Amino acid sequence: MNALTQLINRIAYPFLRIAMGIVLVWIGGLKFVDPSPVVGLIGASPFAPLASNGFVYLLGTGELIVGALLLANFQVKYVGILNMGLFVGTLAILILTPKVAYGDAGFPLLSLPGEFLLKDIVLMAASASLSAMAQAQEMPLVRHASQPRRVPVA
Repeated sequence: MNALTQLINRIAYPFLRIAMGIVLVWIGGLKFVDPSPVVGLIGASPFAPLASNGFVYLLGTGELIVGALLLANFQVKYVGILNMGLFVGTLAILILTPKVAYGDAGFPLLSLPGEFLLKDIVLMAASASLSAMAQAQEMPLVRHASQPRRVPVA
């Protein structure tokens, strides 16, 4: 079991980084194929003035760029924070527009758009984890107080 946990420890960061990059490139690219579902979602929210194809293309471009940066493993500690910002808007719609999130059924039952928005909580947490993991990889290893100090033999 120790070998399995060591393997998971070794692959967790690149796996999460690459998976997040793929997701962002995919959903960002789909915004160029058909922006209308996102325009409709934004139009039903407090952000209705932003409901246009142009704004959705801007969001898609941002997602494509962030996804590419994650796939390239470029400045992930900052890109993770930037990625969290991308999810703030969708989570704001979830919180500020209960009719969109829950439909006629009401809380806690989610509508299909509500399910779409809810998953962004996990993506935002994964973005925070990526940022923290990238930061931790940059930090030099610190010797624990219980570890003996190695003294060179003369």
